[in-house]
This record gives sequence, structure tokens and C-alpha cells, in this order.
Amino acid sequence: MLGLSFNWANAQDPKKGEALFKDNCASCHSRDMKKDMTGPALAGVEDRWSKFPKKELYDWIRNSSGVLGDASYKSHSYAKGLYASYNNTVMTPFPALTDEDIQGLLVYINNMASAGCAEPPCVAAAADTAGAAAKTDEKEKGSGSTILWVLAFVLVMSTILLARYINSLNRLAQQRSGEALDEEKTFFQIVLNPTVVRILIFALVIVGGYTTVNNAIGLGRQQNYAPDQPIKFSHEVHAGKNGIDCQYCHDGARRSKHAVIPATNTCMNCHTAIQKGPEYGTAEILKIYAASGFNPISNKTPEYGQYFKESVSADERLAVYKKWLVEANKENKAITETEINTQLASAKPMIGKPVNWVKIHNLPDHAYFNHAQHVTVGKVACQDCHGKVEEMKLVKQYAPLSMGWCVNCHRQTKVKFDENAYYNAETKSHKMYEQYHNEVKSGKRNGVTVEEIGGLECQKCHY
Repeated sequence: MLGLSFNWANAQDPKKGEALFKDNCASCHSRDMKKDMTGPALAGVEDRWSKFPKKELYDWIRNSSGVLGDASYKSHSYAKGLYASYNNTVMTPFPALTDEDIQGLLVYINNMASAGCAEPPCVAAAADTAGAAAKTDEKEKGSGSTILWVLAFVLVMSTILLARYINSLNRLAQQRSGEALDEEKTFFQIVLNPTVVRILIFALVIVGGYTTVNNAIGLGRQQNYAPDQPIKFSHEVHAGKNGIDCQYCHDGARRSKHAVIPATNTCMNCHTAIQKGPEYGTAEILKIYAASGFNPISNKTPEYGQYFKESVSADERLAVYKKWLVEANKENKAITETEINTQLASAKPMIGKPVNWVKIHNLPDHAYFNHAQHVTVGKVACQDCHGKVEEMKLVKQYAPLSMGWCVNCHRQTKVKFDENAYYNAETKSHKMYEQYHNEVKSGKRNGVTVEEIGGLECQKCHY
């Protein structure tokens, strides 16, 4: 997708452009618009296309093949050079895009390139606040537990010392009255004193009960759970360094209950062209090829086509993969025949089979959670619940996902009335919760939390 100069006064909503970018462009172009990926960086393309008619850019975005095949375009030579510089890879056509769609898309591209957000001025990411709050909670939880144990120890020692002091006072009183002195009790005699034993048993019941209940509450929770995956997929590389939007791969998050795990064909949108990773080289990408049935040297073995036919056996596929590995790693002097065979052995069990990703986030069956309700309606950022996934090489469960954690979020999170389904854009009114909206507008309240619109009702999460 490339940019042009146009009348900014007539530009369309960049929010619509953002949605178009996520749906159509994010798989090949960096979200920050400044890095090359499968397609070129989009920052500054307005200048690169400014010498050509605006219509030609629109035609290029809708169908680049048409521009490449028609020499009457003034931009024909430039387009051919761009096409060649990206290994003769044709951009996906988008014939349904209108002029307004493209203008909105270009506004979004320019805003992201210059300011880093869809609509400047940018608002600090909620994830930073959430992350800081989570770290604070974790510290407070850890320090609170330590304080409890220290207090318990102090209580026990104080009881023992107090018993010893009482014994000393009793001996002193006996000495003054001329009575026979009781035998001075040792430390262990004091500890085994019936009164002390009762206090210790009481303390053990309290501590044991607290520990038992706390552990029972935590059953099934997996905070910080980070299992190894069948493919070493790095979110740090994909979502962080390359800026791929979360919802490009987890498309269900905005439209259904489940975020969904992407199918291998989603991976192949990029990895038909990107055949070597920055950290693991060909090793992990080979597993994707094995699972999807992709032939990485199909241009040199046309009898197989782009993907292997079902009739091609696993051994035949491995022979092709070995040729590809040798060719792809010919500049890597450190790789050996043994390493290539190791990569082939790791990929062999995955040939023709779906990737068995290990699920990380699990909720109890009796708890209902809908991603679309939070992501699309509530405008909750992915990082609020999942942490800074874009910085994770191996994804872990960031939050406890406990009932208390959810309830506290509903108590603290303010409803964004003007940005979601609570606001009717056509009538410019708030049919739902109009009283709250008017109170916010008049300054009587500074916001409305999810709790105040029924977010703590039991049946909302437990049917």
C-alpha cells in the first residue's frame, strides 16, 4: 500500500483507515510504517509518488498487476522497479476499495509515520499503566506475605519471652515471701507449657487455615505459566520488532468470543517470501512448511506446484526440504550436515499435520468471557490482560485471571461512551445511560465505571 498527496480537508476518518490497514495491509507492511517487511515501509511514500497522477496510485493500490501490465501509466517504470526490488512479488489486489477508503487509509499511514498513532495527539498506552499496576500489586502481595510471617514469628517469640518473664516474677515473689522456690524452667519447658501449646495450636490453625483456603482459591490458576511451544514463535519479533497487529493473527478477538489461534495459512501469508528467521534461521520456519505442505523451492521443482500434492510422500518432501536447507544456508559456514539433519528430524513429525499449539490462558467452564465485548465495545487493549506480549519471546500468562482480578477491573475501568456501541453516531445521542452521559458532560461526575452499568451482576459472567 503506497501514499499520495491529496486534499486533507476531504480526508476520511483515520479510524476507518486503521481498520482497513489491519484487515488488508498489516500482514505485509510494518505498523510503524518505518521498517521494510514483506512489503516496503510506507513512511514517505507520498513524496515518492507525488510526481505521478493521483489516479495511478489509486489503481496501484487496487490492482498493482494492472499498472505493471499497462505501459500507458506514467508510473509504469517506477512500478516495475518496485516490483523487481521485492522479488517480483505481486501485491494482493483490493478492487473493492473506494477513493474515500484509500484516502482514510493514507491519513492513517501518515499519522502513524509522523506521530505513532491513528489520531494525534497520541494518548499514552493503557498497557503501561496496567503493567505498572500489576507490578505494584505483585510487590505488595509479596511484601504482605513476608510481613505476615515476620509477625507470626514475633508473636511466638514474644509469647515465649513473656512466659519466661512471668516465671521469673513468680520466683522473685516466692523468694521475698520465704517460700520454696519453684525450679527455674528451661526454654523447652516454657515452650511445652500448656498455655503456650494452646496459643501455638491456635496460631497453627489460623496459619494453616489461611494457607489451605488461599491455595484452594488458587487451584487451576496459572499466572506466569509459559509452556514450550512446538514452534519457537517469538511475539517479540512479530508483534514487537515488525509491528504486526495482534488482531491480524488473532482475528476472532474483535468479532467473537474467542481470540482464535491462527491457522498455518496465516503464517504463510508472510513466510512464502520470508524463509529465514533472525534468531533460529530456517529451523522453525521449516516446521511451518512441513505442517502447511508448502514447497519452498517450488519454482525449481514445478512438478510439485506451490504446495505439495497429497500424493507426495513424507520422504519425498523431506528430500525437497533438505535441498532447500542446503541452498538457504549455503552462506552460513557454521551450519553442518548434522544440524541440517537435526532440523529435518524436528520437522518430520509435523508433515501434513496441524500445529499443536499449547493453550496458555484457560478460564473455568462456569465463567463466561467474550473477547469482542471487551475489544470492540469496551476498547480494552490486548496488553491490559495479556501484558506486553510484544516484548515476550515466549508468551506467558501475565494476569491471574481470577474473579477478584476481573471484578476489580470492572470497578476501576471507565466506560468510553463516545467510542463504542453505547453511542448512536447517526442521532448523535446516548440512548443507553443518557443520564450518566449528561452527568459527565455537566461535570457532576468524572466518569462511569463498568460496575455502574451492571458489570458486577453475577449473571453477566456466570450466565
